[in-house]
Amino acid sequence: MPSRDEQIILEELNQFPEQILSRERSQAILEGVREKGGRLQKVNKRRVYYGWMAKGLITCGLLLGFFWMKPFSAPAESTSSAALTPEEQTYFAAAQKAVQDASGIQKTFPFAEIEKSADAYYVRANDRETREAIVSFKPGTTEVLYVSASFSINELPKPYHKYVETAREAFKDTKQQVTFQSTHFFKNEKEANFSFGTEDRQYVQVDLPTNKVSDFTLYYNLEDVDQKIISIAQKALMRLSNEKNLSFTQAKKQTRSYESEEIWLLSNEQKKYEVIIGAKTGQVYLVNHATDDYNIKALNEVIPVTKQLIQDIFGIDISGYTAYGGRDWSGYVLRSPGKPSFFIQLADVDIGSIYRIEIEFEKSK
Repeated sequence: MPSRDEQIILEELNQFPEQILSRERSQAILEGVREKGGRLQKVNKRRVYYGWMAKGLITCGLLLGFFWMKPFSAPAESTSSAALTPEEQTYFAAAQKAVQDASGIQKTFPFAEIEKSADAYYVRANDRETREAIVSFKPGTTEVLYVSASFSINELPKPYHKYVETAREAFKDTKQQVTFQSTHFFKNEKEANFSFGTEDRQYVQVDLPTNKVSDFTLYYNLEDVDQKIISIAQKALMRLSNEKNLSFTQAKKQTRSYESEEIWLLSNEQKKYEVIIGAKTGQVYLVNHATDDYNIKALNEVIPVTKQLIQDIFGIDISGYTAYGGRDWSGYVLRSPGKPSFFIQLADVDIGSIYRIEIEFEKSK
């Protein structure tokens, strides 16, 4: 179970430039189903949506929260007081030591808040605007689960400058001159990394043991994007919307960490459409464009209406698939054992107009 910090951050990561629909409706189809005991069951809509962009990016999301997030809402159980209890003294001191031991940087953080859950205790520095540091402990102990802390670039000791240079080198192909405002450190039992962010929400994550880029989100000039990728994206959008002369205003390249794959996200922020494509494979993963050309009003219409559309856009025959969902889910899920799943989101549940189609392959073993 991810922490409240991770949940809130993941919600932010899943917002594309402006949501046309309310969050409950626009995400219901993607958050509303899970497979259990061979059956598909609806889950509480209040649960946070874990779409493909968030899978494997909890660490990334956490660092993005440190760079750019709004203040958190009040935690369920927290403490912040000038008169410290023995427990507070113990955990604040343990958190300070954990950051210094893990990062090797002797910086003092103003720890002043504890949030408790059944899975972990979260000890935070008291600056809610920047959220300078969070240390997670195993409940009732000072056993560290993870350390997360932000530093300014000039606070990094000389041995860490090599990571800055590695991050800067990652921007070379974008032809940008970047200035890192801050860096974020994260460590748990499986990984340790520094992430470097810019003011316009780009970042590069560098793995400490190898000093190699392990995650990134970078903006590119459209003229520097492979024209084959742009052509694939335009054809996918035209197939869904039956429009011509579609163009993009933004090109973003990033990683899908859990599959070690780089993807392109091409979008038009003014007209609110986007396509996500595998950088090496050219596989379309998502097409997003409100259209009235394809309407689904009942469950038995899903396969007939979308079969040729999905074949043309994603290159997959959905013969033998079963459709689930409907009005309450704001869309449909198509599943077939051992095959990729499809998520079909509706812009208007009364009309049944398709707004978004996303493919999800099984995770690599």
